[in-house]
Amino acid sequence: MFSVSLSEILETMNLKMPSNEGVLNFELTGFSSLDQAGMHDVSFWTGDAKTETGLAGNAGGVSASAFAGVTAGLLFVPSLYEKYCVDGRSELLPNVHFVCPVESPYHAMVTFMKEFVERREVFEEAKIAASAQVHASAVVEGVVGENAIIGPNCVVMKGATIGAGTILEANVTVYPRVTIGEDCVFQAGVVVGPRGFGFYEYEGKRCMVPHLAGVRIGNRCSFSANDVVAAGFVSPTVIGDDCHFDTFVQVAHNCRLGNNIMMASQSGVAGSVIMEDDVEFAGGVQSAGHLTIGKGVKVAAKAGVTKSLKAGKVYAGYPAEEIDVWRRSVVKLRMMGKK
Repeated sequence: MFSVSLSEILETMNLKMPSNEGVLNFELTGFSSLDQAGMHDVSFWTGDAKTETGLAGNAGGVSASAFAGVTAGLLFVPSLYEKYCVDGRSELLPNVHFVCPVESPYHAMVTFMKEFVERREVFEEAKIAASAQVHASAVVEGVVGENAIIGPNCVVMKGATIGAGTILEANVTVYPRVTIGEDCVFQAGVVVGPRGFGFYEYEGKRCMVPHLAGVRIGNRCSFSANDVVAAGFVSPTVIGDDCHFDTFVQVAHNCRLGNNIMMASQSGVAGSVIMEDDVEFAGGVQSAGHLTIGKGVKVAAKAGVTKSLKAGKVYAGYPAEEIDVWRRSVVKLRMMGKK
């Protein structure tokens, strides 16, 4: 948790101070993506310079029609929109306490998170339930629930929470800002909550993105050996209930997985994938980022998903397509090859 006033953020980041001092004492206690931000959250919008108001573009996953309903405590927007702001207020964003035009909203958000979250966030002290079993070689700095089992050489960092009945078998590492539900099983070598593989360009340099939103995992999930679930940037990576992952599965930053997901060995999803309930990936399936995998989709082994998939269908091949189409294509190619 952290708490900081708007005035401190603006002053520390050398941003323009409003003449109306009445808005400066506003308390900010969180951060989030634009589509999930609350009244006391910090967020950002990269804008779209193609239109006069910029509201026709993609806003981090929020459609133009939904943009007017955005709520935030502090919102970084491109400097292009300064003409629409008066002392941090804008008619375009009536539910935002303070609109702050900057040269690069993405970089401003990263700067804010490094200064006010990474360096100042205070975590709950270590707390281990009396009925929990913790191996002598384990390091536990977070919270461990009733009847949980923490095996040899596991690390539960400060700011992590392990739910009741959950088992970390051996050499499992759980990073800060990770919340794991009840009755989950993590086999040897699983890592939950490391920084995602994210970079951005600023002033000609490649800069590393901090991923400080952590991971949220539901109940009754299982993770086989050496799986990795990366932390989100401004919103957590989310996995629902009753999800099961085979060995060497990768779930990248900002992904949102529903309930009853099955992913076989060596499959993975890139950043910001939305996977609806009841999806099944066979072995070796890989998905590009920023896609939606519809409810009940099944993807055959070794397929490569390059675009969003419609609910209830079975897909195969690279690029992945409906399996009947893929089968006919394979037969035709073989026939052509024999000519």
